[in-house]
Amino acid sequence: MDRFGKIKMALKISLRFYMVSILIFMVSSLRTATGGVVKGRVTDQSGDALPGANVYIPGTLIGTSTNREGYFQIDHIPAGSYLLKVEFIGYQSRSKAFRIGDQDTVEIKFILSVQPVAGSGILVTTSRWGEITEQLSHLPVKTIRRLPVRVTGELLRTIPGVDAVRRGPVGLDPVVRGLRETEVGTYVDGTRYFPGGAARMDSPLSHFDPSAIYRLRVIKGPYALTLGAGNLSAIQAESPPLPWEQSGEIHGQLSAGHYSNLNAPETILSVQGNLDRVAFWVHGNWRKSSDYHSGNGEIVPADFKSREGRGKLGIKISSKSTLVFSGGYQYQNDIDYPGRLLNARFFKVYNANIRYRFEQSSGLVQTLEVLGYTNDVDHEMDNDNKPTAEPNPNRKPPFPLLVEVKTGSHVDGGRIALELKPSDRVTLKLGGDIYSANRNARRNISRRDNGMVLLKNDLVWPDVTITDGGLFTQFEHPLTPAIRVVGSARIDFVHANADTASQFFLENVSGELSQDETHLSGALMIESAVNRHWVVALGAGSAVRTADASERYSERFPASKAQTSAEFMGNPNIQPERSNQADVWIEATYPHLSLQVNAFVRRIENYITLQPTNFPKKLPLSPDVVFQYVNGEADFWGTETAIQYQLNPLVTLHGSFEYLWGQDNTLDEPALGIAPVRSNIGVKFNTKGERLGLDATVHLVGDQNRVARSRGEIPTKGYVTTDFRGFLRPRKNFEINFGVINATNTQYVNHLNAKNPFTGKPVPEPGRQFFARLSLIF
Repeated sequence: MDRFGKIKMALKISLRFYMVSILIFMVSSLRTATGGVVKGRVTDQSGDALPGANVYIPGTLIGTSTNREGYFQIDHIPAGSYLLKVEFIGYQSRSKAFRIGDQDTVEIKFILSVQPVAGSGILVTTSRWGEITEQLSHLPVKTIRRLPVRVTGELLRTIPGVDAVRRGPVGLDPVVRGLRETEVGTYVDGTRYFPGGAARMDSPLSHFDPSAIYRLRVIKGPYALTLGAGNLSAIQAESPPLPWEQSGEIHGQLSAGHYSNLNAPETILSVQGNLDRVAFWVHGNWRKSSDYHSGNGEIVPADFKSREGRGKLGIKISSKSTLVFSGGYQYQNDIDYPGRLLNARFFKVYNANIRYRFEQSSGLVQTLEVLGYTNDVDHEMDNDNKPTAEPNPNRKPPFPLLVEVKTGSHVDGGRIALELKPSDRVTLKLGGDIYSANRNARRNISRRDNGMVLLKNDLVWPDVTITDGGLFTQFEHPLTPAIRVVGSARIDFVHANADTASQFFLENVSGELSQDETHLSGALMIESAVNRHWVVALGAGSAVRTADASERYSERFPASKAQTSAEFMGNPNIQPERSNQADVWIEATYPHLSLQVNAFVRRIENYITLQPTNFPKKLPLSPDVVFQYVNGEADFWGTETAIQYQLNPLVTLHGSFEYLWGQDNTLDEPALGIAPVRSNIGVKFNTKGERLGLDATVHLVGDQNRVARSRGEIPTKGYVTTDFRGFLRPRKNFEINFGVINATNTQYVNHLNAKNPFTGKPVPEPGRQFFARLSLIF
């Protein structure tokens, strides 16, 4: 039996164990328990609630997480003396001793002081008390606010195992352990986001500014089954929670910053408040960027302008229920894309959602959440300032072209989720979700010199609608005080259809345009606290992703899953991908040392890859070979490690390491977009009271010679860069962030970056850039 045959067997055993665990859950839910209750609240130094803080008794699996108001309650604690510990990312942990007897109730309040995360901006939250099915990699608000980033994709690049494809200055497209595009489910405040560009000029998160993000989490495998459908991995961004506990108060922050090299200013304003039973949050930002110089002085086109506004309005219906209305608008325009055949004229993005939430700390029903949303992206692109817009007697055709593409994406969806507590030791989640994503794109080509129309209303996406509705369940159950199990499962029903297709498509591609699918997915995790310092967890899961609009219906249009400008044909009969993955997590926590290690192995069945065809190309400037999407098989494995050591109360060392291997078995070559080995080493200094913080980090990236040559991928050289960052708080309500990125002005290319289709060279990263940001907190 080969390695992956053993993995399949392990998955089967895991599923059997899942069923056994359900039986254990059913039996244990009938038992009654005795003991005492400890409850309380966790806040920061200003009295603001810290939702999601981990509250537990070290060396056991007795624990919980705080709710949105910062409150916690742990029931049925056996009589005795204990130490209760609280951990929250970006804050110093606290512990308090207590003694409890049968039927006693003990109240404990924790006030945490800020302790910025390691300078890399990385903290992998392990399985301890955070739901491992939903929270594996996490960027908290303090880290997000202080990192020198202009787009959300740059934030994601700071997380081990996560990278992003640069095609231009915005829209860095996330890649999670080799998974990309719709293999990575993207969620903002629980709503599903899809890009608007047919060539993925935008990524879903490019329409949510990093300054509006309160928390960012990455789920690096098939463990996000309760978030939505088709998540082989997932990214979850959250905006700030409404300040329900700050009645009569209004707070905000005004920031202004600038990045040299890119000549990129930014202005950000955020205001939130509570007026008795009504709470609100209003946010706006403005950004602009210009061309930048890479390390060797090469000028890289990088113009763009971005304006964004969004907000929330919440009504407290009762002490246990809220109703929140949210919405946003973003306008980006005049965007350069050196890694694409075209530039973007604009993106217009509208989104809105309404959410009802009921929450209580006692009783069978713990929470009930109902969500409805709509997202819309309107997008236009053209070839202004591209070589094809100029005459060239040595090219066919020699005359200047005007290429225009108009695309749109519209998503409607909803979700309902119920969390039950049938016994003190068991949590059960039930729910369902649905989305309907419509994509439409048309292309026009004409001569710039005389206006002659060469191609009119050419179908790129033929008004495609993909609807996916599913039901999910998840249970969590401590088997012993030191071992717990979490299992989840979902079933999805998919319908895909295109209202029309070109005559060429209908004559040359087999299969009905209308397709229906049913998918089953499941995951299981078992976790053990070996002792008060070490936690080990094992996980396995299998998730299914349906093919996207391009993979099903594109008609000789360039693909974003390749480093070539060749034309690609869709395949309505293409089968959904199934990702089978197993993970191991190890965490060690000591007073001055923390260590996190995660390793995984994955096989994707029906992996969507490509094959050459004999189809004629549509455009004379395209490469001669036309490709088509087909199913195949691929294998991946890798590991990530993060470590942090506190030398003294002021100085902390931090580092990380990651490695990824992937193989497209069908094409017998490496999978596309496998990031090279990389590591970070750094030191940070923070004064008591967080008045001053400094960080120096060295990034080391290796060569990547394992490339997908059939997709046009080329080897890249390794590099070393150094960043310096710092902050200064001369007053409580005033902060200065400053630093230099790529201080050594190194010329380098991120291996995943797109190639310039006219030069064949990957888009380089910016050279040295200084940044500064002033923030006024009120």
